[in-house]
Amino acid sequence: MDESTKKIIKEEIDKAEKRLKAAELLLKKDMIEDAANRIYYSVFYAAKAMLNSLGYDAKTHSGLISEFGLRIVKTRKTNKRLGVVLRKAFELRESADYHLAVSIDREETEELMEEAKNFLKEAKIFVSKNF
Repeated sequence: MDESTKKIIKEEIDKAEKRLKAAELLLKKDMIEDAANRIYYSVFYAAKAMLNSLGYDAKTHSGLISEFGLRIVKTRKTNKRLGVVLRKAFELRESADYHLAVSIDREETEELMEEAKNFLKEAKIFVSKNF
């Protein structure tokens, strides 16, 4: 793996950490929809880092979910639960950002926050094994 790829992966992990911290702050302020958005982007950047550590990338959100499933989950490089969390975070963010009549449940968002923390922890381990 070249140095520029390593730098990108580090930046993606850093972004994932910052998005997760932002989500925690937003939840404390009862800004549930915004927290859901930040949770998704934390998982998004962690998943990108994992893919990049294997030499793959995706240009779109749906492409990322697809590549993550194909390159990481189906090849059993990690727990398939992470694929479920990625999709769940994407769907919750879509609802929060684009559906006016949908109410985002605080409890569901808090549960997703815990899953995102685990996702990030697993992503760091995964990436360190491929560095």
